[in-house]
Amino acid sequence: MNLYRSIIKITLGLAFMAVFLSCEEEVQNPGFESDDIPRIFGWEQIYGVDIEDSLYINVQVSPSDGVTYSWQLDGEEISTDPNLKYKFEDPSTYEVHLAIMRNGVPNTRTATVEVNKPFVPKEYNKKMVGFLTSAGSLADVDFSNLTHLVISYAIVDEVAYPETIVDTTFAKDMNVPQIVQSAHNAGVYVMLDVTDNMAAINGGGLYGDLTFYEAISDADKRAKVISTVVKFAVDNQLDGINFYLNNTWGGPGSLDPDILSAFFSEVPDYLPAGPGPDGEFFYTASVPGGWTTSVLSPLAAVERIDWVNIQPYRYENLSPTSHSPGWAFGDLAATWIGLGMPAEKIVGGFPAFGLKYDMPTDGTAVTWGNLWMYATYHSFKEILTMDAEAHTKSMLDVDDGLYYDGHATIQEKANVVLDQGFGGMMMWSIESDTKDQEKSLLNAAYDALGNN
Repeated sequence: MNLYRSIIKITLGLAFMAVFLSCEEEVQNPGFESDDIPRIFGWEQIYGVDIEDSLYINVQVSPSDGVTYSWQLDGEEISTDPNLKYKFEDPSTYEVHLAIMRNGVPNTRTATVEVNKPFVPKEYNKKMVGFLTSAGSLADVDFSNLTHLVISYAIVDEVAYPETIVDTTFAKDMNVPQIVQSAHNAGVYVMLDVTDNMAAINGGGLYGDLTFYEAISDADKRAKVISTVVKFAVDNQLDGINFYLNNTWGGPGSLDPDILSAFFSEVPDYLPAGPGPDGEFFYTASVPGGWTTSVLSPLAAVERIDWVNIQPYRYENLSPTSHSPGWAFGDLAATWIGLGMPAEKIVGGFPAFGLKYDMPTDGTAVTWGNLWMYATYHSFKEILTMDAEAHTKSMLDVDDGLYYDGHATIQEKANVVLDQGFGGMMMWSIESDTKDQEKSLLNAAYDALGNN
């Protein structure tokens, strides 16, 4: 019994001490000065909402006494309540802005709102495929002139990325989810470009870089490359994948056609269903022109390939001349048709950049080893700064000549597409074009294909 009383006394004593200590350590609410900045908590940079639902933004403000609120949508005030509830009428991308004030002390926040609708692909006469590289952004894209957007690029390089083999870190910087939703709202398909390292302005591979080919030369790594990019595409709600082996010459010789055939033939085993016209997930490839074209001929035997983006540009010469001549457009298409690729699966490419020559005058011989010193690429936007009427021409008299595709050249190539029954056209790359509709190459091609 004495032991029982002792336990009771100890328990009561501990309880008393706990209460005493809790009172001693009770944290008091902080006080605020009249000129303290009211802080905003719970704010996001991007909000998404379906067109059928209302947007809710609930934030916490501290200190909140005496705070006034002003919610603005694209510059117009829509509410003065502490939290926002808003129903949109149209699917689009909006800017929402919150301005608060406490005793004359302001604070603000701004975010993007993506109002979504179910994806309904637009109707078109011929495909207009545009490539957007990580040098560009959503602000560069005019979806009204596109049927398919290809986001470039996921690099295959097992040395640089030993754990994943494929680098997709570009996706965060480019905000791929927002690009996809904006494209889908406009009825445009979105695809992922999988490549070697390259020069963004012209889409050319870096000299001697065979990282893509080296990775797929091993069966296990090949499987990892395919499964990784398919998972990325599915996770980001993309509609397809484009593969671009942009270096097709390996030092002493060409790439092994058996390895290329194995790779391109295995891809379909990994593809999910998709939103294509026949429920397909798009599977395409880009092929450079030039003397190594036939290296990628195994593509023609893969029935599952939806189309090939041919690149009849970057035809540099040791003397000033067009790098994107009309004859190359037709010849490269004919080459692929000769290899067995159906005409309707040919998508003919044109550049949104030009090649400027500035040849040496000191007697230096120009060779393939030093041509890069005397020939430089320039975006179409840059060309327009040199001549505001450049879209009406195809060459500027700058140095030893700046050669590019103007509207007349685009029309000429579109006529070939229409006359020969090709699948459409593609442009590299969107951020190099202008969004001025009167001068845009993309707009000119879209119209020339009969899509408007």
